Amino acid sequence: MTVPAPNSGGIRLDEDYHVHSTFSDDAVSTLAENLRAAGQRGLATICLADHVRRDSDYLPLFLAAVASLPPVPGLRVLAGAEAKILDSGGELDLPPDSGGLDLVLIADHQFPGPDGPVHPRAVRDALCHRELRPAVVVESLVRATASALLRARERAARASLAHLFSILPKLGLAESDVPGQLLADLAGQASQTGAQVEVNEKWACPSARTLAAFAAAGVPIVASTDSHDCAGVGIYHRVRQIADRLMTSPGGR
Repeated sequence: MTVPAPNSGGIRLDEDYHVHSTFSDDAVSTLAENLRAAGQRGLATICLADHVRRDSDYLPLFLAAVASLPPVPGLRVLAGAEAKILDSGGELDLPPDSGGLDLVLIADHQFPGPDGPVHPRAVRDALCHRELRPAVVVESLVRATASALLRARERAARASLAHLFSILPKLGLAESDVPGQLLADLAGQASQTGAQVEVNEKWACPSARTLAAFAAAGVPIVASTDSHDCAGVGIYHRVRQIADRLMTSPGGR
């Protein structure tokens, strides 16, 4: 089966920039199985990316395993690692031996607080009890994400914003709560640091409105499944819908 080339939204659907393997403890497919699926579906690019923490010690083995995969004609294979933002300063949960990665996928799995990651439920409760204001939470998240882009560049790593703003619904907030100027600032930081932003099939984010800000700043927009099973590699439904909305949104392509 062959995946169609770019759709009307201008986002390539023959690429998958976020695919997990058994190097992540919540995935079921091996690197080889993911690669085989990508080849069968006619993908042009796949980024094999697994979850890391500061104390993860498997990266050298992961990089060697990716490098040893048999080549698939017409398929570019990248090695990535998904690391969460740890705090409001943008520190990344990335081990020191992260050299050799093609991409660092920056993720908002938890809320980046001043003293470290905070569980989304705790932030949501604070918002419900009016101990925090939504505008403050949103600005803190965006500023931390912008700082994380700088942290990645300091590590000489190209960054990809993974499932950007997926944490907002967990906090009881929405992407529409992010002011346009904050979006423009974050998009500008992504442009300056050479980062890209993914449209994530699993989380159906970011929105067309958010993507339009990144497109206006010239930031590359790529598709990803966030697959944890090779059955989903390169298969897009929600990404297609977001891409179509991007095409017709103000400031879209």
